[in-house]
Amino acid sequence: MMTPFLYVLLHLLICSQNSHSIAIDTISLGIPLSGDHTISSKGGIFELGFFKPGVPEKYYIGIWYKQLPEKIVVWVANRETPVQNKYSSQLKIDQDGNLVILSHFERPIWSTDISSIGTNNTVAELHDTGNLVLRSDGSDSSAVIWESFDNPTHTWLPKARLGRNKVTGETKRLITWKNHDDPARGMFSFGIDPSGTHQYVSLWNGSEVLYGRTGVWNGQYFNGIPEMGSKYLLNFSFIETENRSYFTYNPLDGSIVTSIFLDFSGQIKQGLLLESSRQWTYIWLRPIDQCEVYSICGNFGVCSKNSEPFCSCLNGFQPRSREDWNSSNWSGGCTRKTQFECGGNSFINGQKSGFLMIPNMGLPKSSHSLTVRSHKECESSCLSSCSCTAYAFDNGCSLWNGDLINLQQLSNGEGRDLYLRLAATELLDLGRKKGGMTGATKGKRNSKKLGDEEFDFFPCWAVGKIAKGEVLALLDYRLDGNANMEELTRASRVAYWCIQDDENDRPSMGNVVQILEGIIDVNMPPTPRSIRILIDN
Repeated sequence: MMTPFLYVLLHLLICSQNSHSIAIDTISLGIPLSGDHTISSKGGIFELGFFKPGVPEKYYIGIWYKQLPEKIVVWVANRETPVQNKYSSQLKIDQDGNLVILSHFERPIWSTDISSIGTNNTVAELHDTGNLVLRSDGSDSSAVIWESFDNPTHTWLPKARLGRNKVTGETKRLITWKNHDDPARGMFSFGIDPSGTHQYVSLWNGSEVLYGRTGVWNGQYFNGIPEMGSKYLLNFSFIETENRSYFTYNPLDGSIVTSIFLDFSGQIKQGLLLESSRQWTYIWLRPIDQCEVYSICGNFGVCSKNSEPFCSCLNGFQPRSREDWNSSNWSGGCTRKTQFECGGNSFINGQKSGFLMIPNMGLPKSSHSLTVRSHKECESSCLSSCSCTAYAFDNGCSLWNGDLINLQQLSNGEGRDLYLRLAATELLDLGRKKGGMTGATKGKRNSKKLGDEEFDFFPCWAVGKIAKGEVLALLDYRLDGNANMEELTRASRVAYWCIQDDENDRPSMGNVVQILEGIIDVNMPPTPRSIRILIDN
C-alpha cells in the first residue's frame, strides 16, 4: 500500500513533469494526452491540447494555430462539457477504438462515438490542414474513420467541406461560441441554405433564416460578396455528388494562412494572417453592419452602430444576465426593473403606467396594425391591453405585444418614434434624472376626481412651483441645484402645456420634441381652469 508521503511525492513528480509543454506525434492506445502535453501537426502549423479560454477551472480540448502569439482556437471537442483539471483529465484512445475525453475519476465526457470501428488499433493525428483524424494504425492515411473537418465548431478551414448530406439530410454548420470565454453553442449558426439554393445563410436560434446571406454561387464567387470577384486570394469550389453537396476552398498561394469563422456576435468573417505583423485582418464580413444581425441585443435590447458597446438596454430595463452582458454576450437581452401596473384601476402611489417616447428607432416587424382616428386613441388601445408593451403612431397605429426584439437606434430622421410602456415609478425616476420633471409624454400624469369631472394633472405642489416660476424646486435634492436653467424652464413649460383642459390645446409629440431640443420656443401657457381651482384651494 502506498503511504501518504509517497502518494504526495508521486503527485509532485507528475505535476512537475506536466508543467512543461511536451509535443507528441499521435494519440494511440496506452499513450494518452494530459496536462500540458500537446500534439503538433507535422509542419508545426497547428497544435492540439487542453486550453482555458478565460473562465477559471474550465478546460477544453481544442486546436489552435501554433506559431501565433495569440491563441486563436479553430476547433473545440468538449465545447459543452469542460473539465476542471487538465492534469487529472485525458484525451485517449478507448478500448473500442474511439477517441474519448475522460475527466476526473475517468468519467467519459466526449467521444468520437463511432460504433462500427471493430478494433482498438487506432491512432489520432493532427494534419497541417488543422484536421484531427482518427484512423486504423498502419492503414493508408486516406482510410479515415472520423475527422474534425466533418464535425466543425465555429471555424471553416481551407480544404474542409461545409454542406449537406443528401441521404441523411444532415447539414454541417458553424455554430458560434456563447461568448469570448465560453465555447458552448451560441445563438447563431452558418451553413448552406436549407431551402436548396447554392448559397450560405446565417440562422438565429437554430432554424430561422433571418440575415447574412452570401448571395447565390455564380460559378466563381457568391454574388452577395463582390469582394470575391477579382484578384481574390481563395479558390472556392462547389461539389455535388449523388450523396453530398458542399463548398470547399483553398488559398491560391499555399503560404497564405486564412480561415472563415463565425464570431460569437453573429458575424461571419474571413481572416487573413499578415506575415509582416503576425496579426489577423479581415478581408470581408457579413453582415457589414453588426446591427443587421437579428436579435443581436436580445429582448428589449437596442443596437446602435455608433455606440461602444453597440448593445444597450431600453430605459427602465436591465441586463437579464450581468455576467453574460459583461462578456459581450447580449443575446439574453434585458428585463424590466419594475413590472408595469395593469388591469382595472391599478395604481402605484396613485399613478398608472404610461409611455416613454424614444425617437429615431428601427422597430420590430411583428406589430399589430390598428385603424384609429388619433394618437390618443392609439395610446388608449395599448393601455387597455395588459400584453401591449409599446406602440407607434404615424400614418396609422402599430401595437407590439410581449417582448420587443431587433430594436435599432437610428440617426435623426431615419426611424420612428416608439412609445415604450413603463411602470409609473420608472417614469418618475427617469423624470428626476432628466431635471426633476417626468417629461411631456402622455400617460405619465396622475388622474384624480374633482366632483363629477375627471381630468389629468401633475402633483399640485409641482404645478404651483411651475406657475410661480420656481422650477429649481422641482429638482432632485441630490443634484444640489446643478441644472441647466434654460432646459429646466423649457421642460416645465412643456409639462404645463400638456395639462391644458382641452386636449386640442395640448402640443403634438412632434412639437414637444422640438421644444425640448430648443428648436422652437414656447412662452408660459395659461393656467388651466382645473389647476387654478386646486391652487386657489
